[in-house]
Amino acid sequence: MVKPVITFDQEVYMPGDKVSGTVTLELTEPLKARSVFVNWWGYNRSVNVKFPSLKYHTWINDEKMLWVSKDGKTPIPAGKHVYSFSFVLPKDCPPTFKGSNGDTCYRAQAVIDIPWSLKTRVKEEFTVTKAVEEEIVSKSRNREKWFHDHLFSSGVFFSSGPIKLRIIMPHRACKFGEPLDLEFLITNNSGVAVKEIYADFFTRAHYHLCNQHTPCATFFRNNCPLNDDQQKNCSKRISTNKMKIRVEPHSEGTFTLPVVIPEKAKTASFATGLMTFGYSLLIGMKVENTLLRNEFFLTVIIGEIDDKKALEIKAKELEVSETAAPPAYEP
Repeated sequence: MVKPVITFDQEVYMPGDKVSGTVTLELTEPLKARSVFVNWWGYNRSVNVKFPSLKYHTWINDEKMLWVSKDGKTPIPAGKHVYSFSFVLPKDCPPTFKGSNGDTCYRAQAVIDIPWSLKTRVKEEFTVTKAVEEEIVSKSRNREKWFHDHLFSSGVFFSSGPIKLRIIMPHRACKFGEPLDLEFLITNNSGVAVKEIYADFFTRAHYHLCNQHTPCATFFRNNCPLNDDQQKNCSKRISTNKMKIRVEPHSEGTFTLPVVIPEKAKTASFATGLMTFGYSLLIGMKVENTLLRNEFFLTVIIGEIDDKKALEIKAKELEVSETAAPPAYEP
């Protein structure tokens, strides 16, 4: 059986890119066929959010005729035949993704229509990734540093005082595989010592039973407009980073925990009407004489970031701030 071969001009594409490819047929003898065509599609779907359920949202779906028999009898000549095709991805399409309750997939399929026989079909997937939006780069990467304060209790039933943690991050918008050193500033106003700090990376996914006009901006159930039985949340730990420390009662300590964006973080953060996917750091510390885990989640945005473009955005922001009019005089 003759099988066509599909090849693409790139390994990875971005939303809005032009996808170009070829369908190659190598025939040792003429092939009786009605036509040869290629189609392509990309979809986002949620699966079994409420069992059983399957909801699709199609981002692209089209086809192109590559060869057709003019009289229905003329075969494809023997030899090597290369047919080209191309199309443009939507600017807002999500990246390729595979999760427990949903996925995003992009495929091309070459089809040979042969008389009195089943059609020969060959499918080939292509990968789409996503860049971090300029607005997010501006807010979450171009600033000098980002910090978050959290106040913990030193006990479950009986507390000997509060413990304040300030976590400082270089930025919250990151590139794949990028180092992300975290500064822990601990003010221990309790009667027990802090013995360990940690930062675990999680994937977070929030699925919808049906497509929503406005994507959910967070993974939290109470921020979703759908009922609890029409949404589903999933998380998975993909890396653990911890450090043994010692902050005595009524003292302070500053520590740097080296963290690297895990290799398993391969899908860019994204949000559609059917799902929201991204990453979170579980930040926490352990104190002596208790099993209580003092911890909280911080969202981290991961995707493709062009450093040159990020610098251009920063330069443009500085130019705007320098040329901005001074506030009106008020006597």
